[in-house]
Amino acid sequence: MGNKIYLFIVILVGISLIQATSLYYCDVFLNFLEQKKIISPSLDGAPDELFVAISSFTPIALLLNMGFGGLRFLYDHSRLSEKNNLLQKNLLESQIATLQAQINPHFTFNILNHIHILMQTNQDKASVLLLKYADMLRYQLYEGNKDLTSLMVEISFLKDFITIEGIRWDNRLSIDCSWEIRDPQTKISPFLFFTLLENAFKHVSKSTSNLGFVTVKMWQEKTKIHFVVANSISTATILPKNRIESGLGLYNLRKRLELIYPDRHLLKTQQNETEYITELIIQL
Repeated sequence: MGNKIYLFIVILVGISLIQATSLYYCDVFLNFLEQKKIISPSLDGAPDELFVAISSFTPIALLLNMGFGGLRFLYDHSRLSEKNNLLQKNLLESQIATLQAQINPHFTFNILNHIHILMQTNQDKASVLLLKYADMLRYQLYEGNKDLTSLMVEISFLKDFITIEGIRWDNRLSIDCSWEIRDPQTKISPFLFFTLLENAFKHVSKSTSNLGFVTVKMWQEKTKIHFVVANSISTATILPKNRIESGLGLYNLRKRLELIYPDRHLLKTQQNETEYITELIIQL
């Protein structure tokens, strides 16, 4: 809005300058015609009627023409600006939807595979797993396509996934979670934390001698959301830093964060000899 007002003022100033200039040159031109005897003043010393008509009408005509032209330019510029903003918004929404849709098939395949295995070994656990998966599908159906969801609903989705992984791993994995949320109704884009959580369970150490672990911490600090996930690793699974950050899930997450929270997020990964840690901070 400020740019439009500034542009309108510039147009008005330009029209005023053009009017003043046209008045000056019109007077010079008519004096020239008078000197050449093309027009002449009346006998009583009053200006010639043609002189008055030309000097009066020409600046007004120029002023009206430039005024309507300036307003037309301002109107067209405003429409083009609105159209450009709409196109940019549609492109942004399309990019976000494309990246978000790439989460779903991979996630669905993993969960269905877990249910298939349990159906052959423990039908009671498979039934619980299926119910939790139904809750997660409900989240995907009703919340996953929204621009924003509440932090409470997002955490419930993450807890359902953690329950599923706890059933799948049984007693072969230690899972520790901490949720310190001051305002559960805080709005946030869906599916931002899931990739980090899924990767932790996917890459956790699978040693038969040492119990693996996954640690999940989320806390709210004023207008910031902190999310930290750590999982145990074995010396055989330690990867170079470029391999750590080259996964499709992390790549898509980074792209979504750049589109939704530009300059308002921090995503970093690190690992040592015993654990792999990812941290995501979002400034709302």
